Amino acid sequence: MPHPKPNHAPNKKRRREPVNVDTKLVEIYEDLASENDEIRLKAAQALVSQFTPDKKPADEQIRKALQRLFRGLCSSRKAARVGFSIALTEVLAQVFSKEGVESREEDITVDGVLGIWEGVSHATGGESGQEVRDHHFGRLFGAEAIIKSGILYSPKSRIAEWTKVLELVLDLAKKKPWIREECGWIIYRSIYDLSAQKADSKLVEIALESLCSNDLARTPEGVATWVAARDLFPGIGFPNKVWKHDDPLDSKERNQLAKVMKESEPAGDSEGPKVSGVWNSKLHFAWDAVVNSLNSVSEKPSKSTRLSFADFWLEVVDNGLFASASSEERKYWGFLLFVKVLNEQNLQVASLVFTKNLVRCLTNQLAVEDRYLHRMAIKASKAIQARVSKEPEFAAASVKGLMGTAGSVNFDQITKTKTIEKIVSEANVEALNQILPLFESLIASPGTSDSKAAASSRQVLAGLLLSMVRARVSASDAADEGSEAVLERILVIFARFAYFTSDEDKGSVQPSLTQQTQELFRSRINSCLNSIIAAHKHASTLPYAVVRKIRDAAKSEEFGPFIIAMDDVLKDSVKGAFKALKKLSGMDKPSNQAGIDAFKLLYSMTILQVYNGDADAVSMLGELDFCYSKIFGDKKSKKGKEGEEETSEASDALVEILLSFASKPSQLFRRMSEQVFTAFAPNVTATGLESLTSILEAKESLAGQQEMFDQQDDEEGEGDEDEEDEDEDEDMMDADSDVEIINADEDAALEASENEDDEGDEEIDEEDAAEIAAFEAKLASALGTHRADQDLNAASDSESDAEMNDDEMEEIDTALVKVFRARRDALSKKKDKKDAKETMVNFKNRVLDLLEIYVKKCHSSLLALDLLLPLLRLTRRSSVKQISNKANAVLREYTKLCKGNAVPELQEADTEAVWDLLKDIHAEAMHSGPRAHGSGCSQASLLVVKVLVAHDTEAVGRVVDVYGETRKAQLLNRKCHVQPGLFTDWNNWCVSASKLIKT
Repeated sequence: MPHPKPNHAPNKKRRREPVNVDTKLVEIYEDLASENDEIRLKAAQALVSQFTPDKKPADEQIRKALQRLFRGLCSSRKAARVGFSIALTEVLAQVFSKEGVESREEDITVDGVLGIWEGVSHATGGESGQEVRDHHFGRLFGAEAIIKSGILYSPKSRIAEWTKVLELVLDLAKKKPWIREECGWIIYRSIYDLSAQKADSKLVEIALESLCSNDLARTPEGVATWVAARDLFPGIGFPNKVWKHDDPLDSKERNQLAKVMKESEPAGDSEGPKVSGVWNSKLHFAWDAVVNSLNSVSEKPSKSTRLSFADFWLEVVDNGLFASASSEERKYWGFLLFVKVLNEQNLQVASLVFTKNLVRCLTNQLAVEDRYLHRMAIKASKAIQARVSKEPEFAAASVKGLMGTAGSVNFDQITKTKTIEKIVSEANVEALNQILPLFESLIASPGTSDSKAAASSRQVLAGLLLSMVRARVSASDAADEGSEAVLERILVIFARFAYFTSDEDKGSVQPSLTQQTQELFRSRINSCLNSIIAAHKHASTLPYAVVRKIRDAAKSEEFGPFIIAMDDVLKDSVKGAFKALKKLSGMDKPSNQAGIDAFKLLYSMTILQVYNGDADAVSMLGELDFCYSKIFGDKKSKKGKEGEEETSEASDALVEILLSFASKPSQLFRRMSEQVFTAFAPNVTATGLESLTSILEAKESLAGQQEMFDQQDDEEGEGDEDEEDEDEDEDMMDADSDVEIINADEDAALEASENEDDEGDEEIDEEDAAEIAAFEAKLASALGTHRADQDLNAASDSESDAEMNDDEMEEIDTALVKVFRARRDALSKKKDKKDAKETMVNFKNRVLDLLEIYVKKCHSSLLALDLLLPLLRLTRRSSVKQISNKANAVLREYTKLCKGNAVPELQEADTEAVWDLLKDIHAEAMHSGPRAHGSGCSQASLLVVKVLVAHDTEAVGRVVDVYGETRKAQLLNRKCHVQPGLFTDWNNWCVSASKLIKT
C-alpha cells in the first residue's frame, strides 16, 4: 500500500497566530475623527470612561492610549484633531486626578506624558511638507490639551514641566510665523485657565519671561497675553524695560502699540520677530483682548495712565489701520474690528468708533462698486443698521458719526445708499432728541459757503426730517407724549427756516436761505402734516402747535424777521382765528370731541395757508368764523326753527370750505377735508349735499371748470383788442424780439405736435391735421411761398429775397409774428383744455371720496337717497373710466350698507318724492351706458323699492307697475336701452321678498 506523499509545497504560507484586537476600541478611535460632533463626543465619552479612577486602568493601557491620542493629533484626517484633543484632555484629567493617582503606580508621570507628546509630534525631517505641518499642528493641539487638563498646575504647580511646554510652543512660534497666532492663543488662554484654577502666579511670571526671552513680547500675541496677565494677576512681577509702567496699553505706548497691532515689520536691524508672509483674513484675537481690557478699565475709573478706549481707537485703529497710507488688507482688518465692536460692545463704547479716517474710508468704499473693500463696507453699513434696529438709541451716535464732523451731510447721496434714511426711521424718541439739534445746526450752517451746495445739503436734511415724521407716526408708541413732542420739534425746525430770515447781525444761518429752499421747507411742512393727519394721531394738536409757534416767533423775532407781509385786516383775521382756536382747545365735550378737533384742524390749516400767501385763505377764515359761531356759539339765545336754520347755514358753509380745500391738488388738503367731513357728515343738509353732487354733474372740460369755479372766459373779446393794438405793439418790437417769438412758437408747435395724442398713437387725428394745415397755409401766405409738393415749377417764378427792400422785409416779419402768435394762442387754449379736464377729474375724485365717507356714516338717512341719480349719471356720462368706476363703487358701497333694517326710514311727507326718484332711476336706466351703469341702476332701483316697501307693503303693486312700464318701453321704444340685468335682479328680489310680504 503506497504511503501518502508528505506535503512539502513551498508556496504554502504559514498560518498566523490569532491576535487579540479590541474592535470596540478601534471603533472609538475611528469615531473620534468623525466630522459629526455628536459622534465625536460619544466616542470621547466612551474612551474617557475606560480611564476613570474606579476602572483602575493599567499603566501600559494608559501609555498606549496616550500614544494613540497624541498620534491622532498629528493626523489631518477629517476632524481628528478636534476629537482626539477633547479625548486627550479628559483622559489626562482623569489619570492625574487625585483619585486617579492614588489608584495606580507612579510609572506614568507628567514628565513622561510630555516625553510622549514631544516624541510623537517631532518631525524627523524625512517627511513631506504636509506631514511636517501635521506634526506641528499635533504639537500645538497637544500643548493645548496638556494645559487645559490642568496636570501642570493642579493639584500642585510643576514649574519645570510648565517651562518645557512654554519653550516648545514658543520655539514653534518663532520657527513658523504662520502658526504663531495659534501658539500665542494657547498661552493667552492659559492665563485665564490659571486664574480660574487659582494656580500659582509664578506660572504667569514664567510665561511672560518666556515671551520676552523669545522676543515675542512686542507682538500681538505678546500684547494679548501681557494684558490678560495684568488684568487677572495685577500683583505679579512683570519683566522690566519692556513696556512703560509695565503696561502695553499705557498712554505713552500708543505709537508702539499701533505698530505692534497692525503687525508692521521691525525697522532696520532692530530685533524682533518677523511677521508672517501670509495675510490672514480673520481678525487677530489680540484685538479682542485689548478692546475688552480697555472697556473693563474704563468702567472702573482710576488714576492709571492707561489709554481710554477713545484714544486707543483714534491712535491705533483710525490713524493706524485706516490711515490714508495703510494697505487695503489692514483696512479690511479695521472693518472687521469695527463690525465686531458694533455687534458686541455696549452703547457707550460703540458710539466712539465713528472716527474721521474710518468714516472717510467707509464712504469711499461704499460709493464705488468695484472698490476692493466695497463688500466689506456694505457689511459694515448693515452692521450699523442692525445695531440701530436692535437698539434704537444707537441711531443718535450713528447719525452723528456719519453726518457730523467726521462724515458728510450727503452721505446717502455719495454712497448711493439709504443708510441714514433707514437709521433715522428706526430711531426712538431719545435718539431723535439728540439727532434733531444736529440737523438744525447743519441746516443753519451746512459747512460750505457755496449757495448751491448748501441748498443741496438742506434739501437732503429736509428729506431726512420728513422720513423721521413718517416713521414716527407709524410707530407703536406714536400716540405717546414723547412722540408728539418730537414731531412738534421737527415741525418747528421746518417753520424756522421756512418763514423766517436770518438776522444778519447774529449770522445764525450761513449761507442765507434761498427762496427755493424756503419753499421746499414749507412744502415739507405740508408733507409732514399729511402723514400726521393720515395716521389720525395728533391731527388736531400738531397743526395748531405749528401755527402758534410761527405766530409767537413772528412777534418775538426769535428766528429773525417774518417773511410774510401782513396788513391790518389780515392780522385781525388771524388774531380772531387764534382766539377761536384757544376757545376750542379749552372745550371739554367728549360727546362732540370729534367736531372740536375737526374745527381746530380746519382753523390751523387755514392759518397756515394764510402764512403761505394763499389769497383765498382770508375769506375762508371769515367763513370759518361764521361756522364756528353757529355751531359752537351760544345756542341758548336762539332756539327752535331759527336755531336750526343757523346751524344748517353753518353746515352748508362748512361744506363749501371743505370743497375749496378738496379742490386743491394736494394730498394733505384732501385728507384734511376727509377727516373734518367725517366729523360733520351727520350735519350735512340737503343744500350741502347738493353742493357736492353739483360738482358731479359738471362737465369734465374747460367750460365745466369755468362754470364750477365761476370763471369768465377772459380770452373772448381779447382777439379784437389784440388786433387793434398789434400795429402799435409791433412797431415797438425790434427784429431780435420777432425772431425770439418765432423761435419760441416753433418750439411750442413742435412740442405740441409730439404730444398731441394722449393715447400715444403716432398718427395725428383729423382735427390736429386740419390745424396744422391751416397753420402752414397762413405761414405760406405770410412768406409769399408755398409747400414744395404743391407746385414744383413755381420756385423759378418767385422773387428772391435779395430783391426785397426794407419795408417789404418788415412787412414779412410783422406777418410772421401774427401767424406764430395765433398758433401760440391756439396751442395755449389746447393746453388750457387739458389742464381743465385734469382739474375737474381731480375735483370729482375728491368729491367722490367725501361721498363715500357720507354713505358710510349716513347710509340710513333718507337724505342719502339724493346721491343715487348723480352717481348714476356720472357713471354713464364721465369720459374718464376711473371716475365712472369710482362713482359706481360708491353706489355699490351705499346699497351694500343698506341691508336689513339699515334702509332709510321713509316719512309720509316724502313718499311721493321717493316714488318720483324710482321713476327717474328707471328713466336713467333706459340710457345707453357701460355695464356698470346698468348694474348700478338695478341696485339703486331695488334700494328705493326696499325703502317704499318697508314703509308700506301695499306699495308693491305700484312698484310692479313701474317695472312694467320700463318693460313696455324696452319692447316698444327703440331709444330705450335698459339692460336685462334690471329685470333679472328684480325677479330675484321678488322671490326672496315674497315670503316677507305675504306674512
